[in-house]
Amino acid sequence: MKRNISTFIVAIIGSAAFGAVAGKLLEAFVLAPIIDRYERKKWLRQTKIEAFSILAEEMLSLGAKRMVSDDPWRFRGLAAKAILLLEDNKLIQEINDFIDELYKINTGISEMVTANLPDDFSVRIPNGKMITKKDIEKGVALSTMEKNALEIAKKLGENLRNA
Repeated sequence: MKRNISTFIVAIIGSAAFGAVAGKLLEAFVLAPIIDRYERKKWLRQTKIEAFSILAEEMLSLGAKRMVSDDPWRFRGLAAKAILLLEDNKLIQEINDFIDELYKINTGISEMVTANLPDDFSVRIPNGKMITKKDIEKGVALSTMEKNALEIAKKLGENLRNA
């Protein structure tokens, strides 16, 4: 009887040890890669949220949030993380075009708006301020840029939802 009890205890201990080893093997070879893929996907999504949020915020403020509207290289530096996370080459080009055009508008070299007004055109508005041809062109161009920023922000959101 004592022999049966000790055999029984050895069998239980052996089964427990085998179960522990089998559990560790299952965890190492099956569960760990699945968990790793999940964690990587979760990290990528969080990184995209952060990068796309910063870029969208800056684009929607037309570069005013971080004072990068007149410096395309600083704006590109800000956009770099988001661009690295994108796989859509067309969207990347739209972001670069947006940055270039915003720089041109803010430095007065934009070709986006051409008015048939004389160069010395100006008009006084009700608050007493004088508005020049350049002010009108810049206002119209920035309005167009705001629409472009909204479209790009929308595409960034779609890209994030598809991640």
